[in-house]
Amino acid sequence: MKLLKLLACSLTLTCSTAVYADSGACSGTFVNPLTDVCWSCMFPIYISPLPIRWDYVGQKGETVYDKKSIQENMYKFGAGGNFIGPLGTCFCANRLYSPGMLMSFYEPYRSTDITKQAFCLVGLGGLDLGEGLSNILPSPNYGSAAKGGLENKSTFYQMHWYISPLLELLEVIDLGCTMGADIKFDVAFLSEVDPGWNDDEVSFIFAPDVVLYSSLPAQMACTVDCLGTSIKVDHEQNTKHLARLGSVDISFLNNVTPDKSSIAENTTDTGSDTNPSKYLYWCAGCQGNMFPLNGNNIDAQQAVQSATLSNMKANMLMHRMGMEAFTTGSLGICSNVVPDIMMNKAEWKYGMSFPKSVAYTEATCCNAIGETDATWNSMAHYPMAGENFSFIWYHERDCCYF
Repeated sequence: MKLLKLLACSLTLTCSTAVYADSGACSGTFVNPLTDVCWSCMFPIYISPLPIRWDYVGQKGETVYDKKSIQENMYKFGAGGNFIGPLGTCFCANRLYSPGMLMSFYEPYRSTDITKQAFCLVGLGGLDLGEGLSNILPSPNYGSAAKGGLENKSTFYQMHWYISPLLELLEVIDLGCTMGADIKFDVAFLSEVDPGWNDDEVSFIFAPDVVLYSSLPAQMACTVDCLGTSIKVDHEQNTKHLARLGSVDISFLNNVTPDKSSIAENTTDTGSDTNPSKYLYWCAGCQGNMFPLNGNNIDAQQAVQSATLSNMKANMLMHRMGMEAFTTGSLGICSNVVPDIMMNKAEWKYGMSFPKSVAYTEATCCNAIGETDATWNSMAHYPMAGENFSFIWYHERDCCYF
């Protein structure tokens, strides 16, 4: 009966009630498009030639015209031979330069499980595939060692990465570009079969730059990333104020915010003031450090923070493994075949869908990478049924559509 219920839910995508394992250890739910997907996270949107950069309830993000790489290639052939012309027109080399119009938005594109139990598919209704395997695979740890009166905690979660192009699955929109790339829902990665997810030395293969960012100054730099993603800053006013002080170095502000364009300026768009720094790529902001790039989280503060950090690490790992392609800029507007091995944090947003659906409970229902979870983590973790987590990822999509 349980299998039939899971199959029915997967076909209809309308399960509103979580399905729990009998033991309560493996818990989860199917994504309900009405209550679990933050559709407002698709903003800001740019539809050429109309600048619809709408800051809907303070959602974060940037548009295709916010990027210097696009502005510099305006009226010129960009990477891959693609051409971006005036008024948002574009031409794709792989389409024999047929004209199109640029569109930029955030697509609900991927999802992740962060789970305490091996082979517990949280995003598939709490389906447990680990019968008899949980005891022989790495399990979550909450080790602590008292030293000098201080407590050092570490956590470990398993991770699953899903291909879930919801707009493609729901047939909401057809842009005539490679949105979803005709790929249906699939389980793309299981950390249980990855020896590097629980071994720092093996994970070095995909993250050799960990040696550069293990120092104290590199760790302290993540504080800037935390503030930059969590606090809305009026940079113009702050610049004027700090300029009066004379000796204050404010150059770091240029690294905290992405490039702003004068082409599609919208004074109501506050998202560009709270995007993560593309220069501090080793930082997960308020959640900590991206390295080591595996499930071992050192100095974990609480369960939601640690699970969110594992969620961000999962995204970066998929990039390092070449499993994510460019979907933005001149490399991404026409086709998504070039692997993007360096994750741009400003191109991704996420929202929790289990055990708490932030789309249903929070006004601003998705977060930038590195943003504090203090504004939404209430009731996002509770014993037994609420100890596993599921997240939806929203990826910026720049598309040349007909």
